Amino acid sequence: MDRLFYKEIKLSGTPIETKFINVQFFNHIFYLTNVNSRELHDFNPSTADILKLAPPLFKNVQLIRDFFRYHNEEHGSFFLPSAIVFYDVLDYNFPTEFFFIVKVVNEVELRSCQAGEGVEWFQIPELHKAVTDPEIILKVENTILEVMRLAAEIYRKKTELEEKVEELKTEAKAKKKAEAKRTYLNDTQKKAYQELTELCVYKNSSKVKILKRIEKLKNYDDDEEYYTTLNYFMEFLEEKDLNFIMRMDWKAEIEDLEWLLKKNLKDNYDVKPNLPKPENYDENASVSSDGVFQDYDQSLRENGLQLGFIDTQSDEYIVILHKVEDKEKIETAVNQIGYEYSEK
Repeated sequence: MDRLFYKEIKLSGTPIETKFINVQFFNHIFYLTNVNSRELHDFNPSTADILKLAPPLFKNVQLIRDFFRYHNEEHGSFFLPSAIVFYDVLDYNFPTEFFFIVKVVNEVELRSCQAGEGVEWFQIPELHKAVTDPEIILKVENTILEVMRLAAEIYRKKTELEEKVEELKTEAKAKKKAEAKRTYLNDTQKKAYQELTELCVYKNSSKVKILKRIEKLKNYDDDEEYYTTLNYFMEFLEEKDLNFIMRMDWKAEIEDLEWLLKKNLKDNYDVKPNLPKPENYDENASVSSDGVFQDYDQSLRENGLQLGFIDTQSDEYIVILHKVEDKEKIETAVNQIGYEYSEK
């Protein structure tokens, strides 16, 4: 049911005003939500339900946000009002039985309508009548209270969402402003990141992507989100699946180390060393267990490669796979980006 139809811009009967059926409640419901219909047969328990009072409620409520005249050449002029419609079963476009509260100017009235099969829109003004049954009035009032509760909840969630959106916008503006003020890396640091890339990345397409980012890399030391430029750079590498600098938590499983090394070897060195098997270690072993890195490093050295470590003074391992012959160049570059290098 999309609309209600009156013949004139005035109430059809006597205004009603009870504790819960009044202009104030009518206006407040329309203010709280832009949802136009509500099915109430599956609503959340209210206070009355908890107390086992089980108030009678209409299963469906529809808000109609109209207030205008309409002219039809065949049937004449009509007025379409704002209304709150109540019914249990939507068996036809205009249900067999429905009730509604209509507001005109600053008054409301409660009406009932027997419609159903075959009833057309232009007949509605002649079919509705005043509601005087106390049980129906009580059922409408109970439903109004439940709609108010639901509308208030929708309004609260909408307000929270709007506040969150504003918060994110403010954060984005602040981040954009901070980014505009951020300085680029100095030449020494930039060349050091470029050197690490040249020494450790051999796939040309990957190298081009990384060097392009380094060219415009800014200083993220003391940044609230990344803390260091290295963290920012590693996140970029991970997002693009180019992580020649490998980051692992100290509790990482040995399988994680094996996977990262195999991927790095395939992408950049095209060799298949006989790496240790994770299942040969204790069930609870991790990368920080005695001898794990040393075992993998020994296997790599048989192929002219080795593991290098960037000491960030944190609880994670930052590992670089590089050629043994490049060890001194790698160490120099790591020092120039601000960290100590070690061979574990």
